[in-house]
Amino acid sequence: MPITAGNLEHAELIAEASGAIFNPKCDRVISRTDSVGKLLGGVIFQGYRRASIGIHVAGFDKHWINNDMLWITFNYPFEQLKVTKLMAQVPSGNLKALDFDLKLGFKEEVRLRDIYPDEDLIILSMRREDCRWLKLKPRGPSYGR
Repeated sequence: MPITAGNLEHAELIAEASGAIFNPKCDRVISRTDSVGKLLGGVIFQGYRRASIGIHVAGFDKHWINNDMLWITFNYPFEQLKVTKLMAQVPSGNLKALDFDLKLGFKEEVRLRDIYPDEDLIILSMRREDCRWLKLKPRGPSYGR
């Protein structure tokens, strides 16, 4: 199933589902589709600061993420951009997203109170040295290597 970068239609759908706003001038999107082109899920990277970058994630199918998608999702910021930290922002009430991020290896770094009417904002982070997904061997095309 194809993994693509730069699909603006996918970017808008992923941004809407993840609560982000996509800016094609400075943000990047990586998405995965099925064999007929239906969007399964993807990630948006934004807020690049040389040492860190933010990530927003949305899945539209329970099988959207595979080893190739995991590898490219973490290879891009840590290997290609050379950041040392990847950050995710999740409302405290979004337990599904929190569970997903924690299983990926993100750790809660900061909890900001009263950001939303009835919930906090949790900022999670993953440092390069803690990313187990970089050890994967992708089976798909070279993905920009």
